[in-house]
Amino acid sequence: MGPFRASAGERTPGPGVHRRARGTGLPRPVIMGQDGAMPHSPDAPLDRLVRAVTSLSYALGRSRVHEELTASVGVTVERPEIALLRVLYASPEPLRVTDVAARLLVRSPHVTRQVARLEAAGLVRRVPDALDHRTHLLSTTAHGRQVVDRIDQGMRDTFRATLQDMTDGQLADAAEVMERLAADAAARYEEPPPAAPPARGGP
Repeated sequence: MGPFRASAGERTPGPGVHRRARGTGLPRPVIMGQDGAMPHSPDAPLDRLVRAVTSLSYALGRSRVHEELTASVGVTVERPEIALLRVLYASPEPLRVTDVAARLLVRSPHVTRQVARLEAAGLVRRVPDALDHRTHLLSTTAHGRQVVDRIDQGMRDTFRATLQDMTDGQLADAAEVMERLAADAAARYEEPPPAAPPARGGP
């Protein structure tokens, strides 16, 4: 069903460790304390969310997961390069390198190196900037969009198998939480635009 599927016969670990979510290889945080009791702290639900998000982030960033995903679409693409492809794919218009870097919360030289590799692989193309002929804009190729679509389909298949007992409303609520966290992180760590150079001359 998906690249993260758990092996059959997997035994359930005791309290205080990570279980694996049903139908997936992703770790699922255990919410019980070491004594098996439910936590009663006012922050307990928030603590559960923090553990869940960090565990999911770690699991999805593991090399084995990434390699299985990319192998399923027949390409060799690094994790940061997939993130770059997603940014370009989601944009209705081609983007400057600086725009991509800002959305990825990285510096422009990182994007430039990644673009060179993606362009050589036929996943990204450069197009002239109509407003500044000295520079180029970036967009995905048809092949690049196909790669993102196929990787996303693999993720959907995995999540669907794991969350098949959840309603659309529950999934929408979970998506809203993740979207708010992602938007806040992007806003919090976005680098401020460079200061404008001082005007020449003066009164």
